[in-house]
Amino acid sequence: MATGSIDTLDALPVIAATAQASLLDLGDGVALFRARSKMNTFAPEVLDLLEETIARAGKDFSALVLGNDDPRAFSAGADLAFFCAMLDGPDGPARINAYGGRGQALFVAMRQAPVPVVAAVHGFALGGGCEFQMHADATVALDTAAIGVPETAVGLLPGWGGCTRLLARALEQSSDPIAAAQQAFATVLAGRIYPSAAEAQAAGLLRATDGIEANRAALIPAAKTQALALVPGYAAPAARTLQITGAEGLAALMAAPDADHAAGRISEVDHHLAQTIASVLTGGGEGPARALPEAEIMVLEREALTMLVQRPTTRARIDHMLATGKRLPN
Repeated sequence: MATGSIDTLDALPVIAATAQASLLDLGDGVALFRARSKMNTFAPEVLDLLEETIARAGKDFSALVLGNDDPRAFSAGADLAFFCAMLDGPDGPARINAYGGRGQALFVAMRQAPVPVVAAVHGFALGGGCEFQMHADATVALDTAAIGVPETAVGLLPGWGGCTRLLARALEQSSDPIAAAQQAFATVLAGRIYPSAAEAQAAGLLRATDGIEANRAALIPAAKTQALALVPGYAAPAARTLQITGAEGLAALMAAPDADHAAGRISEVDHHLAQTIASVLTGGGEGPARALPEAEIMVLEREALTMLVQRPTTRARIDHMLATGKRLPN
């Protein structure tokens, strides 16, 4: 199949599949990872195929595109109802921690795979769906894509590398580690869903170098072209250390939330959530400024997520969101 001749994804040869995802042959040595769950959320069967896809990288294909033909979403991230079912089952917090750890490990493994990965983003790319594309080498986004990490609306934070990737990107743009941490903090805490790719780009959820496409039909072909362009001489990005700011950075990040809380402008719940996010982004919020491996910051993310999900105020937010589609102002 020649580049740019994609008509319908259902007609593509299937390399591998589970009940809720498929790995398709786009031709020219490029594969397409397509989730097929509700809103393309990361059900276990989707993660199962992602694990198999990573194992096949460099053997069965030389480049990978992440995308689908769902009319609504690239991916809405984690399914909140599934999340609650895990939490309510035996050893709920441990299962949530393991689910978070598996998602993190697979996203990092995809980022370090021996082939270039390009995300073709349209519709909703929220929470884990946004984090998924942030681990690709590049993204091509439809101009009308709605992109964000809205986890604070349900009392959580991005736990699949979103905090870490936002901090890393901010550090690439700023020589001041505190300013970089503040930039990442503002994006996570606001929990906004940006209604256009250009606005998501300004917030750091897309890179300045990521492409924006106006034609939905051209999105996956454009991502395939970009993936092929990255193949010659490709080397996966190396694991990095990030400059984190410790106690000094925590104080700087919390100055505004502390003032807002003291003045009654934000609740105790939102103040605690802000402090948790700030602690992750500053390497635990303790000690001096120092370099910290990305993997250690991701551990802090996962621990924070597991802690937050056990709070009754968080569960109240999740239940309210599932019932009404709106944020509970508790």
